[in-house]
Amino acid sequence: MYRISVTSLEAFRRFRDNHSIWDTEERLLNVLSGKKEPNAYATIGSCFHKIVETGKATYVGNGIFEQEEDGVVVRLNSKTVENAIYYRNKYPNAQHEVHGGKDFHSSLFDIHVHGYADVKYDKTVGDIKTKYSTPHTEDYTKSCQWTFYLEIFNCSTFYFDLFQFGGYIRSMLTDVVYTEFIPYEPIECVRTIDSEKYNQYIVEDFCNYIHTNNLYHLLKTKEELYTP
Repeated sequence: MYRISVTSLEAFRRFRDNHSIWDTEERLLNVLSGKKEPNAYATIGSCFHKIVETGKATYVGNGIFEQEEDGVVVRLNSKTVENAIYYRNKYPNAQHEVHGGKDFHSSLFDIHVHGYADVKYDKTVGDIKTKYSTPHTEDYTKSCQWTFYLEIFNCSTFYFDLFQFGGYIRSMLTDVVYTEFIPYEPIECVRTIDSEKYNQYIVEDFCNYIHTNNLYHLLKTKEELYTP
């Protein structure tokens, strides 16, 4: 059976819906092929995730913390680290980086949809988003990430937990010491029958896109994912 990540399905949805000028077919094909360019945003975000997951950061003095991520040093201020640890402590019994998946059926072929939840507790899934400009609610409520995660993990409520590095500019690279760390109110999404129907529509459209464009070579198998 083929497999696809929720991240890739969201990239497909954004392309299909012309979500923004950046959601091109080229970007989608790069996501499907696993092509990744060095990205300071992703490195900073991964570092923040790791502090939430482990509750640890390295203090180097003067209110500055340093954390290595994929061989790159990320520099953070104390407010950022305090917020990461505060977030972690809010959910002491939560599981972090939880993998899950579910088989879906389409008229063309079956596919296993899988993903990693940042935080899972009770019947709730939380996803951390680190942003570098003001976030817009619609970018998240229209996402298929939350609809798939709720079905995959059999949960009822999903929260997008948004954090912005205010004042960030590209020349800072992975040094965000002099940014303003801004936490936002979580965006709540609730599982419904309609959200599950939506997932099926996405799967059907995605499988049709793969078949029509003969892109099967970009898909990997479910068996490879679960074989040690």
